[in-house]
Amino acid sequence: MERLTQPTLSGKLVCCMLLFLFQCAVVVGGPFYLDGDRTAGRTICGSDDNLTMVEQNEDLKKMGLPVGSLRAYERSSGRYFICTGTLVAPDLFLTARHCKEACEDLSVTFGYLTPERKQETFKCSEILEAGDFESNHDYMLMRLEGKPGVEWGWYPLSDREIEPETQLMMIHHPRGTPMKVSLEGCKFKAEEEGLVRHRCDTEPGSSGTGILLPDFTNPENTRVVGVHAFGGCTSAETSTNSGPSIHYLATQSDLIRSLVKD
Repeated sequence: MERLTQPTLSGKLVCCMLLFLFQCAVVVGGPFYLDGDRTAGRTICGSDDNLTMVEQNEDLKKMGLPVGSLRAYERSSGRYFICTGTLVAPDLFLTARHCKEACEDLSVTFGYLTPERKQETFKCSEILEAGDFESNHDYMLMRLEGKPGVEWGWYPLSDREIEPETQLMMIHHPRGTPMKVSLEGCKFKAEEEGLVRHRCDTEPGSSGTGILLPDFTNPENTRVVGVHAFGGCTSAETSTNSGPSIHYLATQSDLIRSLVKD
């Protein structure tokens, strides 16, 4: 991860209303809608092995700094929903295409581990690129105002091929909750038709988070190898969650390819 430092108290003010909505939200959707009028299946791989990030060691908590909770206003319905995403450059945020709304209706909050901890919210400045509705193109790159990566760090992309059963990591905000991390059983299974198939536990609201190839010894070498977008995991060992692979997207997008750093 680039610029791996603990944020200072300087920067933008925390959005109190956003915190209130996070704490009071009712579970639905995939993305996760705040008003609770739709339901969707869980995408947990057997038992729920997600860990609450605030309870983890400081090194692991620092690895979650570049991950943010995306809040979007859906004008067609008048509803708000939540996804997750990852900084992949000082001001570039990678998430899922199905989380897209007008730029002025998108904002990202970093540091949501507990309501009491320091957080920062940044508005969307520009949507640089959004894939189509094909499953292996379900990604979006947006520029955020300011340069949040200066404080929060970022993870470069990797288009390397990955061996089956390689350890992955997913840091996310399932159901709009404070940050969680999936490690136990979070393994790469295969790449098929441009999709990373994995066994990391996810839920509504996890959409858009980076599928991480972690380096716990040298966290700055951690890379984003995919974008989580789809559920499907059950207790069956052959079932998986999935999302577009950077290995595939780098063959489709000059912008994605320019962000690859192996």
